[in-house]
Amino acid sequence: MKYKVRTTAAMIFSAALFMACAPVWVLEISSGKEVLLSRPTPVGFPFMTRYIHSVEKTPVEDDYRVVSGRIWAWEERVVSHNAGLPVVTPRNGRLISDGEWFRFRGGRSSWRKYYYRVGDDSIGRNILQLPGELPTIHELFRTYPSKRLEFFIVVRSLWEAISKARHL
Repeated sequence: MKYKVRTTAAMIFSAALFMACAPVWVLEISSGKEVLLSRPTPVGFPFMTRYIHSVEKTPVEDDYRVVSGRIWAWEERVVSHNAGLPVVTPRNGRLISDGEWFRFRGGRSSWRKYYYRVGDDSIGRNILQLPGELPTIHELFRTYPSKRLEFFIVVRSLWEAISKARHL
């Protein structure tokens, strides 16, 4: 009987120790004053931003991945290359045109932190899509119009990441 109690206690202690010490990557979005979103992210966690570029109303979608504590630009999609949008193949990347989108893949751009300017109802119409969130699509231009948001990655213990999780 003592063996079962000790084994169970050791397992519970080990699980608590693991949660208290295991480091995890955490994606955070801040307004500069307060943290708006904080969530643990697995390796390769995807998220996407979408906005309307310039007076020509050109849709742009950017796919990102969280890998090794950095936010990687995975793919950028544009409908048109007018109004200052890129038209050259990125170094270490490729340009694919599928008839609907021009897709810029790769390029090896990554950041620990980047700033994201949110427009409003008439300019930008910025949207953030986060898988696993409810709702998955957040209309940033409605909730944070004309604000500058900071996207960044921090390392926290698993317990701290779960207990301090915030959702948009």
